[in-house]
Amino acid sequence: MDESAWKKIQKLRQSYLNANGDLPDYWQDDELLKAYDETLAMRIRWKWRAVLDALPLPLTDLPNIIVDWGCGTGGATREVLSQASQPEHFKKVIFMDRSSRAVKFATRKTSEEFPFIKYGIKVDDEPFLLLISHVFSELPEAELKKLLPLLHKASALIWVESGRPLESRRLSALREGLRSTHSFLAPCPHQGLCGMLVPEQLENWCHFKAPVPKEVHHSAFWRECSKQLGFDLRSLPVAYLFAVHHPLKTDNDGDHVRVLAGSRKLKGYTRYHGCKTSGVFEAEFMKRYSKQIYESLAEPGLHSIYRAKDLSPKEPDDANSL
Repeated sequence: MDESAWKKIQKLRQSYLNANGDLPDYWQDDELLKAYDETLAMRIRWKWRAVLDALPLPLTDLPNIIVDWGCGTGGATREVLSQASQPEHFKKVIFMDRSSRAVKFATRKTSEEFPFIKYGIKVDDEPFLLLISHVFSELPEAELKKLLPLLHKASALIWVESGRPLESRRLSALREGLRSTHSFLAPCPHQGLCGMLVPEQLENWCHFKAPVPKEVHHSAFWRECSKQLGFDLRSLPVAYLFAVHHPLKTDNDGDHVRVLAGSRKLKGYTRYHGCKTSGVFEAEFMKRYSKQIYESLAEPGLHSIYRAKDLSPKEPDDANSL
């Protein structure tokens, strides 16, 4: 990537970091779109890859029409198509973005990789899968309210955001508004009020750590990218929500715990944050109970769902152990 492209993407990244919920249309030319697609969008696709891998349903069980809202370069759609066991399951994509230049770029890139896909411009009454990615940093509350009818209409929704506190807590608040129309399949282990919304959790937030592809750590391009754009290739925090329209019955409203990012591995035990029906909590798990669970709790990924009884083993009874 040449010096001009690096400068453009540096300026764009800084605008994201400084955004207070409202940014103008910044897709001024295809050079910026291409640079973004090869750098920042790829990091977002790694998050999508981890989220899609952790979903409790196969992608082919979801509606075959994709609506990609705030599509940018179309990375979310392309990752869904790439990760689906049968990408031909998906018949049509509707890209939605305030930038017509971005929609054209996303359509062109998707057509190159998946030539069988057809495209639409209007959402009708057919069931659809709604994809939304990394928009909260530039989405004021007034615009979010305009989006709500589309959210409530979606047959299935996958929303992926930065793992920063602001974006994660906005996603938790949004979840509350969807409880009347949707069931939550991930990461939530229950259908009740999000535990992060109670006063005791104001300083906490629901997030996870997605893995960075191994080959990235041996890539000269990504080392340069990390240097130019100032991000850590070891860390990929993510917040997400996977919901489906009622009346799908779920089995995640029982005795399960979702372990969040932020665990601390200490001598002989791991201290972790968990989420269950009764709320968000902090607990400790002793190594002597199970070395495997102790190790997995220390570095929880997006598959970090446990049965509550496995995290609360009883101490051996001294009398019965003789």
